[in-house]
Amino acid sequence: MPELPEVETIKRELKPKIINKKILACITLRDDVIAYPKPKAFCRAILNERVIDVTRKAKYLFLELTNEKKIIFHFRLSGTLSLRKLRTKPERFTRVIIKINGYQLFFNEPRVLGRLYLLQNKRRLPILKGLYNLGLEPIVDEFDLNYVRNNIKGRKAKIKALLLDQSICAGVGNIYSDEALFLAGIRPLRRAKRITIKETAKLVRSLKDVIKKGIDNYGTSVSDYHRTDGKDGNFQKFLYVYGKEDEPCRICGTKIILAKLGNRSTRYCPKCQK
Repeated sequence: MPELPEVETIKRELKPKIINKKILACITLRDDVIAYPKPKAFCRAILNERVIDVTRKAKYLFLELTNEKKIIFHFRLSGTLSLRKLRTKPERFTRVIIKINGYQLFFNEPRVLGRLYLLQNKRRLPILKGLYNLGLEPIVDEFDLNYVRNNIKGRKAKIKALLLDQSICAGVGNIYSDEALFLAGIRPLRRAKRITIKETAKLVRSLKDVIKKGIDNYGTSVSDYHRTDGKDGNFQKFLYVYGKEDEPCRICGTKIILAKLGNRSTRYCPKCQK
């Protein structure tokens, strides 16, 4: 968290407000949040550059700047961005402040796991290996039955674990994998090699549908995620299993089960999901 729909929402809300705006200042309140380069060098390098685009890849957000510079936000478990007017006080968990003409951009991170990077002249950073090894996002056309079958057939791993693998399903995390598996009627602890072609096709459709609906509803606010103006997303109103453990299934009334998958949690309906 945040996952693809939340980062897409942040991108869409930031873009029209900060395009062509100049960066006036950068203030670090927690130096360890700046992963590369060192905090002072990071702040010096972006000063007086203009934002020429705001883009996204999976769970990463990019501020494209002049002079072939790029700020990368990796939100990890709890990072978010707030856009506030100048002279607004930092929020409780604000770690970095980037002042842009007319606005302040607060990078908030309660757990201090999220990171910022600066790329220059299209240089590749070894510490961003995860970014360079991303698979396809479920919302692209190429993410189809053949793509998913080629990545899961013969695999002993649990299907939920493969959905969380960013080299397969870029941008998917706990929320949207749980919801997609529910809609597809597949139990998250099933071995991937036992998923049929028909079930795989349904899972592909479910992933696309749930992520699109998540984007349309500005993401899911169940923990730390808020939109750039501080408002909540709306998709939590439509959840079937995520965060619903011990509650009755909305479809059949059976109690939703919470199970462990490695160091992650997963939820499912034992009746609706085979």
